[in-house]
Amino acid sequence: MLKNNGETSRISACILDCPDACSFLVDSRARTLRANPAHPFTNGFICRKGARCFDRLDAPERITRPLVRTKPKRGLRRGKAVGLAQEGFEAVSWDGALDVIADKLNALADLPEAVLHVRGHGYRGVLAQASLNLFSTLGSSTIHGSLCDEAGIEACIRDFGALEHNDPSDLLNAARIVNWGKDLGRSSPHTGLLVREARKRGTRVLTISPGGDGSEGWSDRVIRIRPGTDRFLAAWLIRRLMELDGISQDVVRACADWEAFRALVMCLNPEDLLLRCDVERSHAEELLEWYAPLPGAASDYAVGPTATLIGWGVQRYLYGGQNVRFINALSLLSGNIGRVGGGSYFNIASGRNLGSWRADSPGRPVTTSRRSFPLPSLAWELEWADPPVEFVWVDGHNVVNQVPDSLAMAKALQRPFVVCVEAFFNDTARCADVILPPALMLEREEIVGSCLHHYVNYSGQAVLPRGECRADYDILRDLGARLSPPVRFPEPDECLRIGLVPVGVDLDAFRAKGFARTDHPSVAFEGLKFAHPDGLYRFPEALDPDPLEIDQDDDPEFPLRLLSLVRGTYMHSQIPESEQQGLPEILVSPDNPDLDDVDPEGPIFLATPLGRMAVRIRLDASLHPHAVVIRRDGWVSLGHGPNAIIEPQVTDMGDCAALYSQCCRLESD
Repeated sequence: MLKNNGETSRISACILDCPDACSFLVDSRARTLRANPAHPFTNGFICRKGARCFDRLDAPERITRPLVRTKPKRGLRRGKAVGLAQEGFEAVSWDGALDVIADKLNALADLPEAVLHVRGHGYRGVLAQASLNLFSTLGSSTIHGSLCDEAGIEACIRDFGALEHNDPSDLLNAARIVNWGKDLGRSSPHTGLLVREARKRGTRVLTISPGGDGSEGWSDRVIRIRPGTDRFLAAWLIRRLMELDGISQDVVRACADWEAFRALVMCLNPEDLLLRCDVERSHAEELLEWYAPLPGAASDYAVGPTATLIGWGVQRYLYGGQNVRFINALSLLSGNIGRVGGGSYFNIASGRNLGSWRADSPGRPVTTSRRSFPLPSLAWELEWADPPVEFVWVDGHNVVNQVPDSLAMAKALQRPFVVCVEAFFNDTARCADVILPPALMLEREEIVGSCLHHYVNYSGQAVLPRGECRADYDILRDLGARLSPPVRFPEPDECLRIGLVPVGVDLDAFRAKGFARTDHPSVAFEGLKFAHPDGLYRFPEALDPDPLEIDQDDDPEFPLRLLSLVRGTYMHSQIPESEQQGLPEILVSPDNPDLDDVDPEGPIFLATPLGRMAVRIRLDASLHPHAVVIRRDGWVSLGHGPNAIIEPQVTDMGDCAALYSQCCRLESD
């Protein structure tokens, strides 16, 4: 407990799927929260998503009792939301709900692959390992891949040997920051604050983006690029560095495959590279000077390191991994890796500083391997699974809403028995047979890390769970005790102590302070020492073209690229139904080639080969002409979910959904 301005506040922290992982002070009586001023990274500021936490806790439509379906599933229909009673759900006791679930799981004990666990990042932390541990012990099927960042993660590991970046505060030491598509106002507000502070100190910022990210307000210079083509611009810059002999021999000696990479790049046609990314040569030459001011160049960017920010959207294309790898290579070859004020920032693993605890089930056969389905194509995988999936447990994930081809995902959940741990009647809950209401952030205790900074935070329970809601750990421990043989968990405090072992702090002291800094260097790969066994950097082996990245206007069917970009107001699909009324808005450039073919006075539709949705248009001159922007995560059942018309495609590495490689067009009725 802390005394602040005469008030008694409890320390807590954000456990949602956000890199910033803010630390809070919570006034449970006033039901308000504010930033913890003592936390070095939170630094007295929390975003709108965190500040609205109590709105979500107190929402009248929140589910607060276990629900069991009593009528056949209706299926998910786009724009056709109905209530809980119409769907056929009735409230039951926790014992009644868990007994039904345990009976289903016990009946499948000899066929664990018929059970599927779908776990998302709707909540994170040490106790959040509970569902992973229970279903791992059962030997159930699981998922792999990502809808978010796995292509970029795999790219960084292939390049550097590990997922590391400089401490975010090192951005203040940069002379220049080049931002490849990161939305500093919506996706990581604290990175935005650091960039803003750096600019006050004289750092210059250049953003490369197809638009839709508000980059003009964060930048001294913006270069507009064709969606998904970042690797071609980076390759042009690398080729130019090679031509001008602008690469240090110290850097060359730190690379394992320099000659092969040099041959690859020098074989590329520079004019073709710029044509593919739709960037003028003069703009590319200017960007080169931001990275590596060359002797004799007429430049006002004379001295100092350049830091690189890589937005997660850069890798949500068919060749998203290559996009990241060529940007990393540019940062390295321009002399900006392993130095103060430089670095290439993608992310780090949020759980890397946390210990893992295990469940125990004596007498249960040990499963050495588990069936795993790729998440981006999960609907298709379930349709053809052999043996078929009979039981699905979903927690921390509005999976129907989030995966490509949402309607196919909903259809795939028609046959199995589906348990959804969910607080609201969203797209996935509508496909469930049982809905279990979880305690939400501030109603449960947790320890959580960050995928951006080096602090581990204490998320204390500040208020009691609403109604009959229970923490996921308690739900799963109670369920595990009902199984045969039972699955047992350690006590919660023991789990938390195990989680803190890598941090090296006492649990009681950690609860009192609210955070601890972990032992990671401020500069990643200092001295050009990389994490591969030989200590050397690795380059990409190829530069692959995407036929959709050039001459898109020659395709009469679907010439545009649909970008379902991050929201600034709500975390993923945690959007109140009241905020999803009317038609969803799309942003298009005034130079969009489809505008001549639609009637601005009549109904307008956003169409793909998978279907179409009614929309309203707003013009945005900052967008690339071939980009169409819609804010992601709206509910399909309310007619706001773009994933209903986005096809399943997978990136070149990491099994990540290539959500931004969706072609589209505008239609009138």
